[in-house]
Amino acid sequence: MASKPRQSIYDLADTLGVSASTVSRVLNHRGGIGEATRRRVLASARAAGFRPRMSARQLTIAVVIDRHRFTTFGGFVPNLLSCVVEALSKHEVAVELVTEHNLERLDTRLVDGVLAMAWDDSTIELLKRMRDVAVVTLNRMDVPEFSAVATDHRRQGEMAVEYLAGRGHKRIAMICEERSNWGTQERIEGFTGKLRELELPVDEFSVSFTDHQPMYGLLRRLATMAQPTAIFVANESLGLEASYILQNVLNIRVPQDVSLVGMESPQVSQFLSPPLTTIAQPLDELAERSLEVLLRQIGNSHEPTRLMLENRLIERESVSAPANEARNRSS
Repeated sequence: MASKPRQSIYDLADTLGVSASTVSRVLNHRGGIGEATRRRVLASARAAGFRPRMSARQLTIAVVIDRHRFTTFGGFVPNLLSCVVEALSKHEVAVELVTEHNLERLDTRLVDGVLAMAWDDSTIELLKRMRDVAVVTLNRMDVPEFSAVATDHRRQGEMAVEYLAGRGHKRIAMICEERSNWGTQERIEGFTGKLRELELPVDEFSVSFTDHQPMYGLLRRLATMAQPTAIFVANESLGLEASYILQNVLNIRVPQDVSLVGMESPQVSQFLSPPLTTIAQPLDELAERSLEVLLRQIGNSHEPTRLMLENRLIERESVSAPANEARNRSS
C-alpha cells in the first residue's frame, strides 16, 4: 500500500486560507505574524502531524524549568542548567528556554524535543499533550510515558546514613525541601530504610521539610527537641543555609556539636567554613546523557529509556565523631 504523501507548507496554507510565506514564518519562529494566526497554524500543523524537513532548519529543543521561582545561589537548578547549556552548545540545535512564567510558549513554537526539569504535575500534563514530541525528564522517573535520566536518589539517602553511622552517629536527622516529588521520596526511602537496617532510631524527627521556608525554626526545633548528632541536608542550597544558621545564629559548632552532610554545590561547598562533606550528583553526565537520549528519540518511536547514574561522596571537614564519643577517646 502506498504511503500517504508528505504534507507541504502549501497544503497547510491552502487548508488555512493563508499564504505559504505565513506558514513558513510561523514554523521557523519568525516575527510579523499575529498571535491568533500563529496559534492556528501551529494547531493545524500538529493535527496533521506536519514536520518541516530537517535539512531546511535546525532541530529545536525546548528546555523546560518549572521551578525557576525557587532558584537559589548554589542550588541544583542553576548548576544543572549550566551543564545543560554546555551540552547543547556542542550540537547544531536551536534552543527555546521555557519556565513556569512562559509555559504557553510550548503552544506557540514547533519543537522537536524537550529536556524537562519539571516537578509540577500541571507541567507534566502539558508535555503529555504535545503530539510526536520526544521528552526526557531529568531527575524524575515517575512518568512512564517519557524517557528519563536521573541520579540514584535512593542511594544518596543510604550513603548519608552509612557514612555518618560509620563515624559513630546514632541519632541522625534528614532535612528535605519538598514532601512529594520523586527525588524526595526516593531519598527518604533510602535514608529511613538504611536507618532501620542498622537498627538506628526512626521517629517523627528523623525527616523534616522546609517547604521552601527559611530553615531557622526547623533547625532550632531539631536542636532543642531531637538533638541529633548529625544532619543530612538533602538539597544543594539548603546545605549552605544550614551551615550558616547552625554556627552563626544558633551557636552550634560544626562538626564539634553536630556533624553536617549536604548535597554538593560545585565551587561552593568546599569554600564553606568548615568545608562541607557532600554527596555529589554527576551533573555533567546527567545533562549529556539526557541530551543523548533525546537526540536518539527525535523522529523515532522508541520505547521510553531509563538511565540511572551513580553518585559519589566527597569527604571534607564537616563531620566528626559524636561529641561524647570524641570525649571518651580523649580521656
